Amino acid sequence: MLGQQYLENPKFQDYLTSHFVLFRADRTQKQGEEVFNKFSIRATPTVLILDPDGSEVDWHVGYGPPAEKFNDQIDKSYKGIETYKSYADSYAKNPRDVAVVFGLAKKHDRRYNQEKAVALYKEAIALDPDGKGGTTEYGKIKVPNTQYAEYQIGQLSLFGMKVDAEPMKAFVKKYKSGEMVKSAYQRLAMYYSRSGSKEEAAKFFEDAIANAPNDPQVVSAFARKAITSKENIDKAVELGEKLVESQQYNTDPSNVRDLAELYVTKGDTAKADEVYGNEFMDGKASSLAYNLIQYATFWSSKSMNHESALAMAELATKLKPGEEYYIRQAANACCAMKKYDKAIEFYGPKYIDKFMSDANKLGSYANFWGSQGNNLESALQAAKKAVELAPAVPSGWGSLAIVYQKLKKNDEALKAGEKAVELAPENQKSYYKNRFDSLKKAMEAK
Repeated sequence: MLGQQYLENPKFQDYLTSHFVLFRADRTQKQGEEVFNKFSIRATPTVLILDPDGSEVDWHVGYGPPAEKFNDQIDKSYKGIETYKSYADSYAKNPRDVAVVFGLAKKHDRRYNQEKAVALYKEAIALDPDGKGGTTEYGKIKVPNTQYAEYQIGQLSLFGMKVDAEPMKAFVKKYKSGEMVKSAYQRLAMYYSRSGSKEEAAKFFEDAIANAPNDPQVVSAFARKAITSKENIDKAVELGEKLVESQQYNTDPSNVRDLAELYVTKGDTAKADEVYGNEFMDGKASSLAYNLIQYATFWSSKSMNHESALAMAELATKLKPGEEYYIRQAANACCAMKKYDKAIEFYGPKYIDKFMSDANKLGSYANFWGSQGNNLESALQAAKKAVELAPAVPSGWGSLAIVYQKLKKNDEALKAGEKAVELAPENQKSYYKNRFDSLKKAMEAK
């Protein structure tokens, strides 16, 4: 019942084996299939906790890291806190305790036992119609148990075995606004994008768009309905354009895809290509590459996640092949991790050989490796070529000075540094002089 990746988590495994007799039900085995059928397991991973007599104590469906947090949930079950068994026993003694009825309903809900969950939610609502009998968490907010129960009945009715949109529509009508109403509109939009009569869908979307004109999920569902029905295309395009415009700096590709599909449906393929063509994807690739290289440079300077940092650096250079910024940053990350051979793979002789007529690139390359104190022979060759190609440019001489200094060729380093100061324009002289003075101090210190 529990997936392999979860069982192999050492912290989770240690906890379970120290508290329980552990049995893994494998559906490929006869005994495992019997366990799935006996306990009506509908999803994996499921952790099912049993008493020695085989009666159910509690269950946890799904898993989310970190393992410690999940261990805490299992620990509560082990101690009998808010378990299915504790709720069931309390319910048998007092079936009019709202908190107990509601807690038992949530237990069955989380195990995808729709029929029992809905029946118990209805009991909780009947016992506390005004929603004064306690609260529960919905995302990051607290809501009355009754409101949560009404929402869950609506959701289970929308996507259960017997589909019915009326409970969720009643929820929206009753509560009118708030995070749960927003979510209810989104669920209904998903339903009406593919179900319901033409008239029902039209009436719902008219109301939903009036109340949530900028909700991405509502607009996307309306677009899909328009595409399949070939109706309201212009209205869907209008909403799609406004939505994409509002996401200017963080565009959701799925919303852009919907808009492009609407343009294609209208017969305007040129417009579809304009919004969702090569330029759009190139921008996304650049944004992703930048985020990947930032991740790599962040973790490379820390004593952790180095394997992941290296993988992300490699991916960034593949997304933007040949772009010096990403290549240099990847090499820089490798140097921070002391992986100099890998850095040279990114930004070494094979790379710079393609630019032996570009003084700027040669100078930058020499400066990089001179600062790192590695790959110095290649850096020296590049620096010499840079000053040969552009003898009046001070940056090339400055790079040459750094490389000579790292190679312990102090006389040559001093001459190159003096040349850089001599050639520097007035507004840059102080920069090169300070740099040259630092170089001299470093050599004197050695």
